[in-house]
Amino acid sequence: MSDSDDTHEQQATADRVIALYGDRLLPPLGQQIGTLSSQLVKESALALLLVDAESLLEIERLYGARAFRTALDALTQRVRTRIGREVGDEVLMTSGALEEEHILVFIPRPRTESAFFLHDLPRLAEELRSYVALCLKRIVYPYLHERPEVPIGTGFVLHRPFQRPEAQIRQLIETTRATARFERERRRRDRAGTLDRILLEESVTTVFEPIVRLATREVIGYEALSRGPAGTGMETPSALFGVAEQSDREYELDSLCRRRALANARGIAPHQLLFLNILPTCIQDPDFQAVRVRETLGALGLGPRNLVLEVSERQAISNFPIFREATDHFSRLGFRIALDDTGAGFSSLEAALELSPDFLKIDMSLVRGIEESPVKQELLRGLKAVAGKMGSTLIAEGIETEHELEVIRGLGIECGQGFHLGRGTPSPMAAPVPSPSPSASDPDLPR
Repeated sequence: MSDSDDTHEQQATADRVIALYGDRLLPPLGQQIGTLSSQLVKESALALLLVDAESLLEIERLYGARAFRTALDALTQRVRTRIGREVGDEVLMTSGALEEEHILVFIPRPRTESAFFLHDLPRLAEELRSYVALCLKRIVYPYLHERPEVPIGTGFVLHRPFQRPEAQIRQLIETTRATARFERERRRRDRAGTLDRILLEESVTTVFEPIVRLATREVIGYEALSRGPAGTGMETPSALFGVAEQSDREYELDSLCRRRALANARGIAPHQLLFLNILPTCIQDPDFQAVRVRETLGALGLGPRNLVLEVSERQAISNFPIFREATDHFSRLGFRIALDDTGAGFSSLEAALELSPDFLKIDMSLVRGIEESPVKQELLRGLKAVAGKMGSTLIAEGIETEHELEVIRGLGIECGQGFHLGRGTPSPMAAPVPSPSPSASDPDLPR
């Protein structure tokens, strides 16, 4: 084979790789090491901002390389724009030699500019952390439901004439990665400390989001949603329980949120439902035993049939034996069961549906933009058919536009919730009721 043929074959192979996985977004370190070495020698110093996007690899695991690169490209562009505003065009961006998920931002600076290395560089890193945190939810949508953590480390190297520049740059990358990991751990510890204070001070609040029968806009019940204190970064349930999971405080937080929700649930009519999020381990909580719950419900003018216990699909599958025990126990007591996040994890959907809950809550990822997605519409038709055979009522979560509502209603989905139908309020009594309440004393659905 001639050199020309060999070159053509290599190019054809490279083209096939790009067709399968997409093109690499940043040049690998090896392609830029010569330029970086020259800058280090010229300026006698080199700074580095390292953005560790390993958490985005979960997107590749679930959805493939192209989805991963789409999210990584969005993150890379934002990093480039934000750093460019501060430093200008003198930065050089690469990815790791093998780790494409590591974004390396090299900034050459004269060694004499001590203020930049001691003050400006740490400030720039902190501003970049805040900016990336604000952007991440949009960057990973619709692939991930929770905002991942993307730590950012900083470092700099002062040129040593007796050591190869390449070796100095390699050491700079290793120490900066260690700085990023340290920063991530420090922030986790800070969040864990904040959560402990929230638990001890019981500073969780509850809002009640209406759940609506779509055909009539009648409010059939409310979901109790917990909120952390403002300014803590744990205002949302996902943030609260994300930190609790990392800190092994899920049971304690779950217990607090349930107690708060039941204590604040005044104003729910006898024909309406209270949807209460639980962990399967709540069956072991002395504050959630049958007698106490019935007493609490009685004080609210409600009975066991008014209470719907929600467990996420992920929790149901990862703790299936405990979940089965809990659902059987609470069903015998007259409570109803809802499976949350249905459709978010298709690999576990079949097993989850074997539980035959009273309600299936459709994950908002299937609702968002459904008017433009025939695939999502077909998936919901399938869920509708399955729910009908099980005798379960479907509730579409996260309805935010009239277009979404029209499609969801047209597919025959009975109920829904979301900002378009009503926002959460501190008390069910504060929530507007779009239509007159029926007179039935027992809230049976669908009607």
